[in-house]
Amino acid sequence: MSLLDKLLAKTNPEQSLRWRVLARVLLDDAGRVQAVQLKRGCGDPAIDERALTELQSGHYPPTRLGSKTSRRWHDVAWTMEA
Repeated sequence: MSLLDKLLAKTNPEQSLRWRVLARVLLDDAGRVQAVQLKRGCGDPAIDERALTELQSGHYPPTRLGSKTSRRWHDVAWTMEA
């Protein structure tokens, strides 16, 4: 059995049913989403758009730097299973 065959035999077939999108989310000092940018899509534009829409409508806690809240970008990984 070749190395490639061995590696393929170890893969989980369910993994092929997952999509992962990497995005940047800008939160204001109250945790509200100000902007969302796609960093790396999953290859399906419809799923990429769904991820950005869900991230845009998400609710997040305020970001703190020390004792103060701050407005800043966060890198977020969004995943979906079929």
